[in-house]
Amino acid sequence: MSDNPSSRRGTGQDVFIAALLLVLDAVVGVVVLLTALGATDFNILEPDGHADVTPVFAYVAGCAGLVLLSAVGLYRGGYRVSVAAQVMAGAATLACCAAGFSGQFTL
Repeated sequence: MSDNPSSRRGTGQDVFIAALLLVLDAVVGVVVLLTALGATDFNILEPDGHADVTPVFAYVAGCAGLVLLSAVGLYRGGYRVSVAAQVMAGAATLACCAAGFSGQFTL
């Protein structure tokens, strides 16, 4: 029988899951960003000030929403450190997307 109650996981296991999920979030985020850039035909090497990058930020905001949604399942599983890491990663990504939507952040 385990010493840890089912509602609380061990710290080492929790930190490992948090690090693994952050790496996975970064990889998926880059893939989503490149997919969105490809879908909008935005050229990074020759940026156009009038190009519409709203779909790019929408794709990335959707990915950030999924990251935040995953925190709910982690919370129910008892992974407190992982929840904090996922919420911080999702909130930071959504903040960048909000700045992009408002025109304060450009690619």
